[in-house]
Amino acid sequence: MNLIVGIFLSIFLGLTPMALYAVVLTWFDRYEREPLWLMVAVFLWGAVVAAGSAYLLNTLFGITVFAITDSEAAANVGAAVISAPIVEETVKGAAVLAVYLYFRHEFDSLLDGIIYGSLVGFGFAATENVNYIFGGFAEAGFGGAVIVTIIRAIGIAFLHATLTSCTGLGFAVLRLNRAAWRFLAPPVGYGAAVFFHALHNGLASLGEPLLCFVGLVLDWVGFLGLFAFILFLVWREGNIMRDYLREEVSAGQISAAQYATACSLTGQFSARWRGLAGGDWGRAGKFYDLLGELAFKKYQLARRGMAKERGAPERIQQLRGEIAAMSRSGT
Repeated sequence: MNLIVGIFLSIFLGLTPMALYAVVLTWFDRYEREPLWLMVAVFLWGAVVAAGSAYLLNTLFGITVFAITDSEAAANVGAAVISAPIVEETVKGAAVLAVYLYFRHEFDSLLDGIIYGSLVGFGFAATENVNYIFGGFAEAGFGGAVIVTIIRAIGIAFLHATLTSCTGLGFAVLRLNRAAWRFLAPPVGYGAAVFFHALHNGLASLGEPLLCFVGLVLDWVGFLGLFAFILFLVWREGNIMRDYLREEVSAGQISAAQYATACSLTGQFSARWRGLAGGDWGRAGKFYDLLGELAFKKYQLARRGMAKERGAPERIQQLRGEIAAMSRSGT
């Protein structure tokens, strides 16, 4: 019975905080929203594919090092400082790479890179947390599970999300630029993720309380820096909406009131909730999602040029048609 309680308690305490953090993160993606199914898929990749494969590969690495050195300490430190950073950032980054390769049209801004990278990181952390929390329960019962939960779900809750967002930013830079240097962005982002992961694990592996505290401070500095950058990107996306939807007002595609609502976070939020209250939430949401896609398609075309965004003009005209039809019907 205790085993069953421990399993369900670990799953609940491990998954719930990470899922909530993931939902809160997606709230910041208001102007040009990512498909729900793709965000869920990326989160699940982190929780299932990335976490499962990383566990197997890290374990195999540790066994190999132990077989060569006959030292458990060397195996543990090697797995933590060498294997885990490379393996985990690779299998997590593979999800971001898949989005870039197969759903590139959804990679519309730097914020999108952070969203996808962070979501796969939260998914990975959820499964990792379940494992550690169950270990705490097995060792010290409910109290042990709670202590580990506080450490994992609060203390280092944003570690994996922050790390993999570096990889996501690298692919976003590649997606949004046309200069030759853009090809350096993904390896630089991935390299930063591996380096900071190794630094965190190295400080934790030494077992010195002061160094563990230094690692925790660095984790939070990294997360707070990322959060500040997210706020900046949200502000920047608002400017993109204002710049690239202005001519739609002049052309009579949308009204001045619709323009003002589309370019305001609080305005969109209010409009969507009014739609929900009126039983037409989906229609209101789709209208402003179309406006967001239109603005960012025009932004990408301006940044990268016709040669790189060959399908953009046709998509822009298609979006204008859909928006005009919805606007005429009273949205």
